[in-house]
Amino acid sequence: MKNRIHPFTTLGALLFITGSAAIFLLPEAAPVLIAFAYWGAMVEFVKYTSRFQFGLMTLAGALLGLLLDLQGTGFPVMTLILTAAVLATTLRQAKMQVFTYVNHTWMEPTLMIIAIGLYVMNALRPGIGWQSVVLPVPSLLFAIGLTVLYVQDGRLLRRQAKGGYRIHPGHDAPDFELPDQTGAGVRLSSYIGKHPVLLIFVRGDWCPGCHILLRTYERNRERFMARGVHVLGIGPDSIDVNKDMVERIGVGYKLLSDQGQRTSQRYGVIYSNPILESGLDYEEGIPLPASFLVDIDGVVRYVSRPDQVGEFLDPTLIFGVLDALPAVEAYSWKAA
Repeated sequence: MKNRIHPFTTLGALLFITGSAAIFLLPEAAPVLIAFAYWGAMVEFVKYTSRFQFGLMTLAGALLGLLLDLQGTGFPVMTLILTAAVLATTLRQAKMQVFTYVNHTWMEPTLMIIAIGLYVMNALRPGIGWQSVVLPVPSLLFAIGLTVLYVQDGRLLRRQAKGGYRIHPGHDAPDFELPDQTGAGVRLSSYIGKHPVLLIFVRGDWCPGCHILLRTYERNRERFMARGVHVLGIGPDSIDVNKDMVERIGVGYKLLSDQGQRTSQRYGVIYSNPILESGLDYEEGIPLPASFLVDIDGVVRYVSRPDQVGEFLDPTLIFGVLDALPAVEAYSWKAA
C-alpha cells in the first residue's frame, strides 16, 4: 500500500488546499503555492498516471490561471493558457480508449500553439507581473515535451500498424518462458489444457498509457477469474522494475520480464522509435501495446487491432470471444 501513495502529488494536494486558504490570508503567496501544487502532480505524471493526478492538475491549472488573471486585466487569458497546457498533458492519457496513441494527434499541437501564442502576447503586455511570466513556464514546457513525443510516436505507430502483427487468430501461440515480478519462471505451454491465457504486451514502466492499461484489466479481475482466464502482462523491463510497478499501481496478476524482447519479436509486436530508445536503453526496439487471447489448446483466438492501438483498453471485446469458447473452471489470480 505504501508504494501506491503518490508522495509529490499528495504534497501537491496539501499545497493546493493551503494555497486556496491563502487567497484570503496571503493573496500574493497563493499563486505560488497553487503552482507548486500543479508541479507536484506533474513530476510524478509518468510514474503513476492516475485520476488523482489528472484531477489535481486540472483544478490547480484552472485556479492558478484565475488568480493570475485577477492580478492582471481580468480577461481570462492565463486561464486559457493553463487550461490548454493541462489538456495537452492529460487528455490523451485520461481518455486513452478514445484518443489512443494514434488518433487525433493534431489535438496537442493545436492546444500548444494557442497556449504559446497567448502566453507570448500576454508576456509582452506592459506592466505584467512576474508571476504571470514565470509560474506558467514549467507547465508549458512539460506540455510541449509531451506534445512532441505524442506526435512523433503516433506517426511511427501508424506506420508500423500497416504491417500488422506477426501472429493472427488461428495461429498457434509461440511458446516462451519468462520470469515474473517475483523471479519465478512462467511458461505459456504450462497452461495448455487447463486455462485460457490473455497476453498483454506493454511498452514499459515509462509509458503512462500502459499504467492505465494494467489498471483496466485489474478492474476486470473478477470477470476474468470467473471465466478461468489467466492474465499475463509482458514488458521489456527488469524483474525489479516490474515488481515496483505492480506494487505501485496495484495489480494482482503476473507481469513478465522480456528483457531482450525476444518474445515481443516472436509475436511481431515491436517497433523502432530512436528518440525513445535513446532515453530508455531499449536497444532491440520498443514493444507495441497489444493483447492476444490464447485458448486452452494454445491457439490464438483474439488479437487487438494494430491500427486501433487503444482497443486493448476495451476488455468487452475479449469477453465476446470468450463466450464462443468452452467454459473452464474459475480460479483466483492470487493463487495462480
